[in-house]
Amino acid sequence: MLPHAGILKYNDNEIHCLRMGRGSKLLIAFHGFGNDAAIFAPLAALLEQEYTIVSIDLPGHGLTRWKDPYFRKKDLMAIVQGIRNDFGAERLSLLGYSLGGRICLNVIEQQPNWIDKMILLAPDGLEKNFWYHFATRNPVGKLGFKSMMRDPDKWISRVGFLRKFKIIDESRFKFAQRNLTDENVRHQLSYVWPVTSRLVVNIAAVKWNLNKYKVETHLFMGRHDRIFPPAQGERFIRNLKQARLHVLDTGHNLLGAEQLPDICKSLS
Repeated sequence: MLPHAGILKYNDNEIHCLRMGRGSKLLIAFHGFGNDAAIFAPLAALLEQEYTIVSIDLPGHGLTRWKDPYFRKKDLMAIVQGIRNDFGAERLSLLGYSLGGRICLNVIEQQPNWIDKMILLAPDGLEKNFWYHFATRNPVGKLGFKSMMRDPDKWISRVGFLRKFKIIDESRFKFAQRNLTDENVRHQLSYVWPVTSRLVVNIAAVKWNLNKYKVETHLFMGRHDRIFPPAQGERFIRNLKQARLHVLDTGHNLLGAEQLPDICKSLS
């Protein structure tokens, strides 16, 4: 079945979505940084009899046109509520990859009573990221971040200095080097980080809600992922009654053909 594209209007914003599958269960999916809603199409093809997947282009990605200065929790919940009402679903499931994982955690923080299952793939948001918080919430950090986006060559040498003294590790240095030297990625990053900076996760509240509302939770993490290593998942699931960590033999990309069957099992 070919995806059905649509636009959700919210205030002066237009949120582009893909609706895939024809199943009776609703699954809302959120992609990672630099991706778009179509990244979940191969998974949707495997689940089309059981689930209808609504995959959203997040602000700064795909065909979404976001005019507000920030993408806030109230905005996120209004969008989820709109999809929920349109589908006529009392309850739904969540799927989030990387940045999309942080989006899912915010939904659980706000309305856990809506959620049956949450599937997180190499999720952002399990632990506070000092550098992200510094670059988007601290006045000095904001200025530094803007300077870095304008003059990346100068900052690559500075990041190399931090790596030399082990203030940042090799993987984060390579991440910074790769993103700062690509003009398109740098432009997207300079928009996405600030606009999503209000989606700060209260992990204590999330874990409390997961237990109280008995939300079945599956974390998939790559054994070789240096951005969000499995140790973060191990710490997150401690004391969670219905959570399971799946460590796959891969890096940060968990949506390859080899990983999809395992993800499908967690949704069955």
